[in-house]
Amino acid sequence: MKVLFVDDNKSVLAAFRRNLRKRYDVATAEGAAEALRMLENDGPFDIIVSDMKMPGMDGVSFLEKTIEISPGSVRIMLTGNAEQDTPVEAVNRGHVYKFLNKPCSVDDLVVALKEAEGHHKVQQVEQQMLEQTVSGCVKVLTDVLGLVAPFALGRGQRLKDCLVPFLKVIKLKGLWQYEVAALLSSVGYTSVPSELILKLERGQKLNVHESSVIRKIPEIGYELVSAIPRLERVAKMIRYQRKSYNGSGFPEDNVSEQSIPLGARLLRVFEDRIDLERDGISGQAAFDIMSKSHGLYDPKILGLCFKYYPNYLTTSISKDKDVLTVDLKSLKPGMCMVSDLSTKDGILLVEAGNWLTGATIQRIRNYHTLEQVDGPFYVQLPDEA
Repeated sequence: MKVLFVDDNKSVLAAFRRNLRKRYDVATAEGAAEALRMLENDGPFDIIVSDMKMPGMDGVSFLEKTIEISPGSVRIMLTGNAEQDTPVEAVNRGHVYKFLNKPCSVDDLVVALKEAEGHHKVQQVEQQMLEQTVSGCVKVLTDVLGLVAPFALGRGQRLKDCLVPFLKVIKLKGLWQYEVAALLSSVGYTSVPSELILKLERGQKLNVHESSVIRKIPEIGYELVSAIPRLERVAKMIRYQRKSYNGSGFPEDNVSEQSIPLGARLLRVFEDRIDLERDGISGQAAFDIMSKSHGLYDPKILGLCFKYYPNYLTTSISKDKDVLTVDLKSLKPGMCMVSDLSTKDGILLVEAGNWLTGATIQRIRNYHTLEQVDGPFYVQLPDEA
């Protein structure tokens, strides 16, 4: 169990190390600034024990900052402050689990650490259950999207493929949220009538009423995703993905520039660039078009996007992988379709570049039973294989 003690008193920190090093993996920091650096470089820590009164940054402000850096840590505060507002503020802002009065005996501290250790284990179990629930909800939504609008699922998959390596390079935190936002960016298409889906798949021109329906897709996606625990931030990214940097576009509100969620600004740049590349426009030509569209994009994100991908965005179809010819029984989740798969009636089942899911494979089997789809199928194996 890793425990970080934070205090501006060197003697107090030395006492913590001396008395507890045989029981715990003890680390100490002289003040909040050093502790935050340690959390960034050596974390996460299971338990954080902080003094209240420290120069530069008090314990409440420090623990509040640790929530984003190390959300799974259990927080204990040492305080000699008798004011009544300190515990309330610490609980509300710093998510403090337990308070100990200074001076604190070793026995009292050990008891508190044991209780925090037990609380941490309970938190981990609850976190795992919550993550499984979230993962299951995301899977259901993507499966439904793949059945209703395969092209929309493919769009999300390509966005995810582009964004993940890009975000790793710029060292953005909370990567999973942006990954899920990309994958579910088009989930609002599940509400679109099948006739309109077919027109979109065929690239046909939409009338005014149909265009109005399409404009509402991010808002519908927001309503679907915001109902899932822990995906509130993801939902806002989806809602504002078509919002222009200058504040124009949808939704129609006063949000603009840096107030637009970062994930939404990323999606806007990458989505529009994918659309240009589908039309055969890439590299410098695509950059020129997008950079001349004043007010639509975050200029910093636009520049970084083309700096990291100077020619083309990544694609699920790899020139370095073999194309396999397989029958229906050999289709497996995770395989990438190399060419569009449509029924004899022209219904698109899987778009080229899409990964197969269990739901899409079952849909292919159903159409095969109805004699609407014949093999063989051309695929590439996932990287894990």
